[in-house]
Amino acid sequence: MPTSVPGPADAPPDAANQRGFSLLEVLVVLAIIGIVTGTAGLSIRVAREEQSLHTDAQRLVRLFALAQAHARNSGRPVVWEFTAHGYHFSQTPSALLKPAKLARLSAPQREYDIVTSGPLRMRTWSPAQAVQVKVDPPASNVFEGEWVSGPRSVELNDGFETVRLLRSGNGHYEVQP
Repeated sequence: MPTSVPGPADAPPDAANQRGFSLLEVLVVLAIIGIVTGTAGLSIRVAREEQSLHTDAQRLVRLFALAQAHARNSGRPVVWEFTAHGYHFSQTPSALLKPAKLARLSAPQREYDIVTSGPLRMRTWSPAQAVQVKVDPPASNVFEGEWVSGPRSVELNDGFETVRLLRSGNGHYEVQP
């Protein structure tokens, strides 16, 4: 019984022989997919590294406020020390800040070690590579009992991105990209 729909017998000879993609076409498509995937992966990694430096800066803003409060409460300065691989806060024992006679007469007090415990403990920078730190004014990384003390600005640079922490007039720090 004849039908009005053309079938394989009515198709041109070239279309009947082609059943799929050639090997060359498949390889070209795979190469394009590989290039696009590689580019996207690199951009995500760079964005993640930039985000980690920004996260470190946000953490430092909170830790600077905590160090300032700790210095006011304890009456002893808190020093922020940093290297290319990490940072920590330290504090001078109260006996060293008293005159010698007074220190001998006062009862020994248990010192709170902020270096090994608590939020002001030693930390490493989040980016895998070394972080360069610039403090302005130099050697101002000491938080004292004053309301406004500590560095005016801190610049973090990991080789890809630079982030600045700026102290405002009221002593609070803000992260600037």
